[in-house]
Amino acid sequence: MNVHFLPAEPRDAPALSTLAWRAKQHWGYPEEWMQRWKEELTIHPKYIETHKVVKAMEGNELAGFYALQPHPKYGCTEIGHFWIDPPFMGKGIGRAAFLNLLDALRRKGESRLIIESDPYAAGFYERMGAVQIGQLESSIPGRYLPVYEALL
Repeated sequence: MNVHFLPAEPRDAPALSTLAWRAKQHWGYPEEWMQRWKEELTIHPKYIETHKVVKAMEGNELAGFYALQPHPKYGCTEIGHFWIDPPFMGKGIGRAAFLNLLDALRRKGESRLIIESDPYAAGFYERMGAVQIGQLESSIPGRYLPVYEALL
């Protein structure tokens, strides 16, 4: 594994959006749900300009990315996006990206991170040491997302 991390640039928005769509679609969600999430999965250039968005590169290939943003309810940082392209899943890139983002938060002097997780990613965050502190209803009525906290 030759993963390294680079700041995303506004011109990366289409590639990041496509990657997020592929990663979400990987879990077999119904097309109706995917269409409902289209805006949530779209990364706009302005978002990249105003948030910390970091690309995970495997050699010269985009393997994933994460984005950090303020969480108004908890008064700390949350993961706005965390996606690994399906061909790169299970190769340690997610772990490396998560450790990279924790390190970035520690360097800023932050003490905790909030994660509103897709249910399919819950096991990953638990393996990374996050603890479930609640749940919230998703944009799909009757579907709930686990909410995790990682102390830094």
